[in-house]
Amino acid sequence: MISEPAGLRATFSSLPLVVTKLHPPVAREQTVVRERLMELLRPRPGVKLTVVAAPAGSGKTTLLGMWRDAEATVRPVAWVTLDEGDNDPVVLWMHVLEALRQVCPAVGDTASPERVGAARIADVLLPQLVNHLSENGEVALILDDFDRLSSGAARDTLAWLIEHSPSPFQIVVASRNEPGLPLGALRAHGELLELRADELRFTAEEAEALLNERLALGLARADVDRLVERTEGWPAGIYLAALSLVGAHDRKAFVSQFGGTNRYVIDFLVDEVLEAHSPSMQALMLRSSILDRLSGPLCDAVLEQDGARERLSELSQTNLFLVPLDDRDEWFRFHHLFAQLLRVELEHREPGLTPALHRRASEWHRDHGSVDRAIEHALEAGAHAEAIELIAARWLHLAAVGRHATVLAWLDRFPSEVARRSSRLLLIKAWLLSLGTKRKEAEEAITALERLGWVDDGPLPDASSSLEASLATLRAAFPWDDVGNGYRNALRAAELQNPQSPFWAAVCWPLGLACYNRGDLEEADRWFAESAEIGTQNARWLIAASALAYRSLIAGQREDLEEQRRLAEEAADLARENGIDGMKGEVHVAMGVSFAANGESDEALSLLAHGIAVLRAFGSPLDVANALIWQASLLRDSGRVDAAAEAIDEARAVITACPDPGILRERLEAVESPRPRARGRGPELSDRELVVLRMLNGPLSERDIGRELYLSHNTIHSHTRSIYRKLDVSSRAEAVRQALVLDLI
Repeated sequence: MISEPAGLRATFSSLPLVVTKLHPPVAREQTVVRERLMELLRPRPGVKLTVVAAPAGSGKTTLLGMWRDAEATVRPVAWVTLDEGDNDPVVLWMHVLEALRQVCPAVGDTASPERVGAARIADVLLPQLVNHLSENGEVALILDDFDRLSSGAARDTLAWLIEHSPSPFQIVVASRNEPGLPLGALRAHGELLELRADELRFTAEEAEALLNERLALGLARADVDRLVERTEGWPAGIYLAALSLVGAHDRKAFVSQFGGTNRYVIDFLVDEVLEAHSPSMQALMLRSSILDRLSGPLCDAVLEQDGARERLSELSQTNLFLVPLDDRDEWFRFHHLFAQLLRVELEHREPGLTPALHRRASEWHRDHGSVDRAIEHALEAGAHAEAIELIAARWLHLAAVGRHATVLAWLDRFPSEVARRSSRLLLIKAWLLSLGTKRKEAEEAITALERLGWVDDGPLPDASSSLEASLATLRAAFPWDDVGNGYRNALRAAELQNPQSPFWAAVCWPLGLACYNRGDLEEADRWFAESAEIGTQNARWLIAASALAYRSLIAGQREDLEEQRRLAEEAADLARENGIDGMKGEVHVAMGVSFAANGESDEALSLLAHGIAVLRAFGSPLDVANALIWQASLLRDSGRVDAAAEAIDEARAVITACPDPGILRERLEAVESPRPRARGRGPELSDRELVVLRMLNGPLSERDIGRELYLSHNTIHSHTRSIYRKLDVSSRAEAVRQALVLDLI
């Protein structure tokens, strides 16, 4: 069994967290406490966001690490070091929630980002988080290396949190450049605190504290002032000078010759700082610079030698540019500026070696269970065949937990000639784009795949029996707005796929959906029953919950209220227990329709509204139209005519745009022009009495009806007596017959 490397662990999530990202930098003895900046960072009323923005080497991380240590004595402070993987909103919020949970356990009740999915983080997860934070008093969240986030969905979710954050909550970001957040609006409302490069420059007093008090160099104050002037207070420049001053025979002469420009400092770093180490230490620093995170065993594998752990520990004690990521001296990272310079020097000294180093890193991560990092290094190495194999084995798991963005980002990194000629990459892309409701892009990938055919070796990445079977299943699962086309593809998929495969549930479900949208309820129920059973057996919770929800709707249309309620509750329980209730809108729709059938219209309308919101994010036009028809029917029955008209108009617009909406057009027409009832010949029955009357036309006793409706037996008996009186009958059988004559049931 492949084990996870140190620095990774699983939490509530089905995916591992990189726990070292949640650790602030370890304080060093040489670090100068910059009290003036610590004071500037203290929380102020009304400030939602604090931005520390300055170039590399300005001391942002060190400053925030010190500030975090001081603040953590009086309030909870969470820390996350961001990286490129956090451009996937699911990955970002996995780590942010875990960081907050470690300091505020109550945040643990917030929805799981993998199960909510990237598309619904802002409207499901974040409102819950804001509510939890508002109950926890003063809390701070530090996001280091914010510049690693490109513009996109992940950054947008952080902007949402900043805008809606409760007043005691403070967000602090450190970035090399402008963080791409709505700073103008925050600044105008006095909700922004900014520290820029000018504030972060070392003063002469701070430089003297570092050079003379911490490092005991014994420099004259005039030499300290000269060094600050030449480096313009750039902390990295001063520190690099300090490293060489330790071994300089004539420190005054060294200061007089030291250049302060960035270009000079870079050359100085290579010529003086790097050369000050032994050849074996230089090799370790240069070759391990390709790694975002370093450990002894990983570096041993990359360098193909032993002893890296001891040398890393030694280096971390003498060089502030190697940052410990834990308190056990197991994981480290180079300062980003230092790593960048080392990579340039590595290519200069050993041109062409970098791909081989990345390949070794990929193999180590693959063998130790950190597959995502193995893929990253394989891509950096240009090991495209290996990267494709890893992605093909990994993508289904990531798709199941909503990490579409991560996989799509990998696919985008392949050279275009590789991506165009790989059937597996095109098939994975088609599935992911369909899951993300990107219809046009998905069709382009499918067209390219059909033109290419299956040319890759090995099994299909979705476990289908053939490419034709896979594409038929894909098109059946995503009929978009064409019921007939979905039905034909579903039938073809059923012919081609293996019924013994765990993938069979993904064939049964679209067949059930196609039959449902064609109005064939009996056949639909049969396929949904099979997909629910197989989906549950194989932990395909999305399929199983959806199938149960549709079976509940079918039971309701057959007026089997007991079965309708049972199936809806089973679907809701399954979705809730497996954390997917934020992704399956049809479950909420089924529960709402079930509540409506039992006369609980307010609860029903709330559930339907929520279900429709989820379906707009995850469903097809057909799904949304179906839910709107249910909503319109209930609104009209509840006397909310204007709201019903709005739902009807929206449903009509969706259906009109569908080339083949199946039975939905007829269902909509029935809601628009409901069949007239002959209720005018008798007294009007209340909504609750109509529900009881429908249930009297069944096998349940009055006491059982009461249990189903969560009402007392006396209440049901009172409703029954009222029904008899209004219909002018004296028995249950007479009441049912009269109701049928009057078209009440």
